[in-house]
Amino acid sequence: MSNHIYHKLSQTALAQISALHDVCVNKKKPGPSLLGLVLPKADVSEDDTFYALYYIEETTVSFLSCFCPDGMTAEISGFTHPDFRNRGFFSCLLKEAQKEAQSLFGDVIFCFQCLSSDPDTAAFCKARRLTFSRAECMMEWRRESSAQKVPFASHSAVRLLPTSDLTLLTRLHGKAFGCPMELCTDYMSAILEDPGTSSYRILAGKKTVGLLHLTFLRTDGQKEETVYLMGLGVLPKFRRSGFAKAALWTVFSRLPEHSRLTLQVSTSNVAAFRLYEKMGLQISSRLDYFSVTQTLPGTTQKTGIS
Repeated sequence: MSNHIYHKLSQTALAQISALHDVCVNKKKPGPSLLGLVLPKADVSEDDTFYALYYIEETTVSFLSCFCPDGMTAEISGFTHPDFRNRGFFSCLLKEAQKEAQSLFGDVIFCFQCLSSDPDTAAFCKARRLTFSRAECMMEWRRESSAQKVPFASHSAVRLLPTSDLTLLTRLHGKAFGCPMELCTDYMSAILEDPGTSSYRILAGKKTVGLLHLTFLRTDGQKEETVYLMGLGVLPKFRRSGFAKAALWTVFSRLPEHSRLTLQVSTSNVAAFRLYEKMGLQISSRLDYFSVTQTLPGTTQKTGIS
């Protein structure tokens, strides 16, 4: 038995982690309907991320990921094979990860990501005196047939105009989401490079009031088509005028038969979360975030979460 810290994972290690993840979340079908923990990429090293693996012989039985994008908050996620839980393996990884995070990032706030469907989550959080902070929810709306009516008569109040203008989309994204321009440029560049994703301006008359992105996911062997809403943003001066609702119903009306629209939203984004609930989207899975309410052993960590 042994544990190791990695800043880059091999293809073999990633394959074992992916298999372990599927067992832990009881993944029955592909696609975004099950919100799991974000898995790393092979042979990629990032300054803000590292991984800890626990092995029994040559098999990975426990995995931990530490992601610290801002140098202040370290997001901890991971999982242990059901047959090897309650043996201290993940606690061992956590202790090593705390030391590594202290060395790399200094004094940081630790935030834990936990699948709400995991029966061991409550015990884990209680033992470490963690406090619930927020949840990231995967929500979905299904269109069973083309005859299914969209229950919003004025969805034609807005139009969706496809666009691939990087400069325009970057500017709109920055205004709609309040992001720095350099981050917006990187984000929009990545979206435009994805052949399965399309970007749209939301038009009310001749005015651009917002933007949205749709990713069309096709899975071999499945009859149902999945459309993922990458983002829906309305410019500040046009908010609370029903444009987000109208844009979403317009998307609903365009969905092909036997398809579903999925999206991810944080419960901390109260306005968006309530809008999606009112429009009939159902929570299919959720990822809970817990903050630390006491100093972890071996660290001089701050408490709370931003």
